[in-house]
Amino acid sequence: MKQAKKVAIRVDGSSDIGFGHLMRMTALARELIKQGAEVIFLTKNPEHIENFPVKVIDSEMDFNNEDRRIEELLYQNQAGMIIVDSYNYDQGRLDRMSQLDIRTVYIDDLNQCVFNIDLVVNGNLYAPQMEYKGRAEFLLGAEYLLMREEFANAPKREARLQVKDILLTMGGADIINNTPRILEYLINYKLFDSLCWHVVIGPAFKNVLEIESLAGGLSNIYTYFNPDMKKIMYACDICISAAGSTAYELAACGLPSILIVTADNQAALAREAERQGIALNLGCYKQINNNRLYQALDSLIRDCELREKMMMRGQQLFDGQGAARVAGQLLLMLQL
Repeated sequence: MKQAKKVAIRVDGSSDIGFGHLMRMTALARELIKQGAEVIFLTKNPEHIENFPVKVIDSEMDFNNEDRRIEELLYQNQAGMIIVDSYNYDQGRLDRMSQLDIRTVYIDDLNQCVFNIDLVVNGNLYAPQMEYKGRAEFLLGAEYLLMREEFANAPKREARLQVKDILLTMGGADIINNTPRILEYLINYKLFDSLCWHVVIGPAFKNVLEIESLAGGLSNIYTYFNPDMKKIMYACDICISAAGSTAYELAACGLPSILIVTADNQAALAREAERQGIALNLGCYKQINNNRLYQALDSLIRDCELREKMMMRGQQLFDGQGAARVAGQLLLMLQL
């Protein structure tokens, strides 16, 4: 039984591709371990994985050789399940994965294949509306969102009548250098001097000097390197954020947000978050200008009732227990 509970997780995360996949797989791994499984990571980026056993995949391998190497590692480590979280899996790779003599799981966002594996998990808000195909079992929607454990059962909050603190966060890498651009807009905002601005610098930012140059000398801009995100979210009244996984953490903490789509795979999330009433969607970063940003800020700052509704709805949708629910389902599969 001990060997049957060993789970291999195939995921990467870096400044080039971002850290969203790696963050949610780390959250799932912790819950799997809590519930009695052994976990091993298969990755091209071992430098970003701490406190878990890791087997390195050569970054120079083509997909065919990578799949062979993965199969070797699964056999050598007596894994009973593989979980893949990667956009590099097309129909051919998924079909090959389905032939493995172990349980097969894919973490999806896009629904671009027929899934004939054992299980597909998509915890996005928009997932229940997607028409999936294949013989897999599907766990879809917010109750299965793979969120870090610190966001589980986050305390309820109420909107302050007067907005004082605004958070700016563009993910762990800010690949498109959006933080300095937005910060420049904010410095020219009519209410800039009356507010405190909290700017998060992620672990793989390559634009730190540019951000510090803009913030330097301005007493109402505070910069943070890898802070306790839950703590800073609770200290702020509004957030301007990339429309990635952070958007869900903001909702769990009841923080009204203005979302900017910084990658194609974020567009559906941003649209659904606005439809569900937990955020305002500014759309693609390429179309953002200062006037659109200022209008969104004005609408949230002046409307306490709107912020209150966003807070309640976000915390209603996300209880932070998705990783625990998914881990429980996975362990049941391993026992069959």
